[in-house]
Amino acid sequence: MFIDYYAILEVDFSATQSEIREAFKKQAIKWHPDRNTERDTTLRMQQINEAYLILKDIEARQRYDKEYKLFKQYKQQKEQYHEEDQRRSTQEQEVD
Repeated sequence: MFIDYYAILEVDFSATQSEIREAFKKQAIKWHPDRNTERDTTLRMQQINEAYLILKDIEARQRYDKEYKLFKQYKQQKEQYHEEDQRRSTQEQEVD
């Protein structure tokens, strides 16, 4: 399963290092356990920390970005196939 670190930090793929740092701070404050006493935020905080560790490191981010691009291509192809299947199904129903 691929984890979208950009989505976790709510930043664009083209985000700068300072934008990533600011997004990390914002998410860490938002999901910190002291601010969310009624919910268990442990998993979310782990994801935020992991995303920041990868995206703040230039080499790790370059490796991640290669996989990210492949993931996005796969996701786009999957959506296209799904749309084609829906169109075919609709056309078949109209013929019947």
